[in-house]
Amino acid sequence: MVTWLIGDPFSMGAWRVPLGWLLVMLFVLWNGWALILFHRQRTGLLPGQATTVIMESGPFSLSRNPLYLGMLVLHAGIALLIPSVWALLMVPVAAALLHWGAILPEERFLAREFGADYTDYASRVRRWL
Repeated sequence: MVTWLIGDPFSMGAWRVPLGWLLVMLFVLWNGWALILFHRQRTGLLPGQATTVIMESGPFSLSRNPLYLGMLVLHAGIALLIPSVWALLMVPVAAALLHWGAILPEERFLAREFGADYTDYASRVRRWL
């Protein structure tokens, strides 16, 4: 919206298009992989659904929050494709909001729900990458 109202402070150039599409494709593959694993494990994905297992395989072996990571990658990809410098600058803000608004509460819930199993997983797998 800011880009349309006041414009961007500088042009990002043509390099942004292939990188933007690459990021969108990474999102589709990464988040698709994670969603398939959720389906196979038959565990809750959305708030309020039953969480029955700690996801530890696939992208969950590389990041405790692969779906959130994927959303940030998608955000950056779309910002490059629009193009919007302002939207691209909002990626760290979105990461901070996810961290405090979703990830930390989820980690507290998982630690209560799964105890030492989650603590062990959290010690082995980084929060982001």
